[in-house]
Amino acid sequence: MWQVTFAITSCSNAEFSCREHRAAASVDAMTDTQISIRQITPDEAEFFLETDELIWAADGDGPLETRLRNTPVRASFVAEREGETAGICASWDMQLAVPDGRETSRLVPVEGLTWVGVHPDHRRRGVLREMMRHHLRWTRDVKGRSLAALKASEPGIYGRFGYGLASQVLRASFGRGTTFAAPAAVVEVADRTSTKFSVTGAQDAERLRALQLRCATSGPAGTIVRSLEDVERHLIHVPEWHRGSEPSRVLWATRDGEDVGFAVFRRTPKWTDGGPAGQVDVWLFGAVDVGARLALMRRLVDFDLMSTTVNWMALDDPLLLWVPSARGMGDGVTDSLWLRLVDLPAAVADRGHAAEVDVTVRVRDNIINENDGVWRWTTDAGGSGRMEPSDGDPDLTLDIHDLGAIWLGGQTLGARRLAGFLEEHTAGTVARLDAALRTPTAPLKSSDF
Repeated sequence: MWQVTFAITSCSNAEFSCREHRAAASVDAMTDTQISIRQITPDEAEFFLETDELIWAADGDGPLETRLRNTPVRASFVAEREGETAGICASWDMQLAVPDGRETSRLVPVEGLTWVGVHPDHRRRGVLREMMRHHLRWTRDVKGRSLAALKASEPGIYGRFGYGLASQVLRASFGRGTTFAAPAAVVEVADRTSTKFSVTGAQDAERLRALQLRCATSGPAGTIVRSLEDVERHLIHVPEWHRGSEPSRVLWATRDGEDVGFAVFRRTPKWTDGGPAGQVDVWLFGAVDVGARLALMRRLVDFDLMSTTVNWMALDDPLLLWVPSARGMGDGVTDSLWLRLVDLPAAVADRGHAAEVDVTVRVRDNIINENDGVWRWTTDAGGSGRMEPSDGDPDLTLDIHDLGAIWLGGQTLGARRLAGFLEEHTAGTVARLDAALRTPTAPLKSSDF
């Protein structure tokens, strides 16, 4: 068990350097109360689950055994205040595909923050702030990670803790029988790719995860790969959670006897006065090449009694480029993955670069002091990056959340400079650094966690 106690004292809004979230900081009514944070033991899983269901007004749907199976216990923490449970949070052990400086990606370990909640009796007492500080410090110092990630239920919260919006996706709805006008060379590969589907189950976990790992490094950044244990749990059918729809299915794409793609989906039947109007919901999707991507989607939009297939994807996804226009296909762009750099030199070393660069940057980080300061950022001809402390004048000043926003290629420094987030002291620095961080495409959708 690892326990840290934080003393909460009064602070001003200036403590939060993320400009767009300064107003949010003022709602924390700080007190002199001590907040302690401890890691739970596996035998406290039921208590942790009950607390989560209380905080989030969950109805406890499904057998207790099933709900406990999906309760994170690897790294789960409880915040206590005045002798009471004040909040909870947990972390998943995951891998994230980051740019390698070319057209593919590389996997790095990342901690995925999850199950974050403050007890209704302890809101606006600094509980969330201390849990976030604890998680980031724990991610860096105990687990030795360079990155922390999360999926935000409320996107206005996490910027002030140094997270940047790293990827956005469109909820795209494809009609039955959608025609994809792919080039002939892509169609030829898709025609050589066969697809077959079956009910998901724990027996598919090793095969699916091995394919996920391969797909994650074959193209754009942004893919999250969970542990084998997590994949097994998510493939088990729980009837109470899927009322009105079928068990999850997995569609395998193979070519020359080798797995080249997958889609995990569920069909929900629906009838209207005009006939069948069912929906296919795709919640995991991956392919090693565009031919496999096309083969999977051609099958997903052609199931009997289904009128719509919903898949989440980047705006420059080939599947959207192969239709005349994305107009009317989705109900809006939404955030996918939020990313936070917790160890700057390690994160720079983990990520590939597309061009050589030598700049000096001033990074502001009000939570992790080791990141806060002036750094010399250099790369070599092979795309390897290096960041070292510098006593020189900075060419650029930015906040730690700016780096999270650009890390996967979902945003550019140029766009953030135009929005007023960056201060360029030496002309051309933003353009040079953008060239080094360039990715050929936007990041892919991240799976939920």
